[in-house]
Amino acid sequence: MRFTYAKYLPDPVGLSALLIFLLFSTACIAAEGTADTAEETQAVFWNFVIAVIVLATLIASAALPVAALRQWPGRWRYLAMFPLATLMLLLVVIVTARLDDPGSHRLWPFELFAWAMANMIYMVIVMTAKRKLDKHDAEETS
Repeated sequence: MRFTYAKYLPDPVGLSALLIFLLFSTACIAAEGTADTAEETQAVFWNFVIAVIVLATLIASAALPVAALRQWPGRWRYLAMFPLATLMLLLVVIVTARLDDPGSHRLWPFELFAWAMANMIYMVIVMTAKRKLDKHDAEETS
């Protein structure tokens, strides 16, 4: 019997809806303070471009722990779950704060981008440690 972690991973449709909510709420807030229509259009466009870049980086960065979660045996899976749990906690904090006060977390794309970069560093360290320890264990058994 094969154990699957699919039930522990977030629902992709719900996560997409959440990210779209954050994207459009930021675009609306950024456009509120401008008086000129051309400036408003430009602000919405650049907010959208930044959000797309950040979301693409976020998805690419989250792919590492998801792949590790599927492939790593035993206790190594817990190390792969840690960044995903951190991301879920960060998203909950951002969404609840934005629902409470639409002006809070106005730089949420940069918060998510910072998580993505920290996740990359974390996963490289964990993958390197796993590779070294697996190599050491293989040398001991032979």
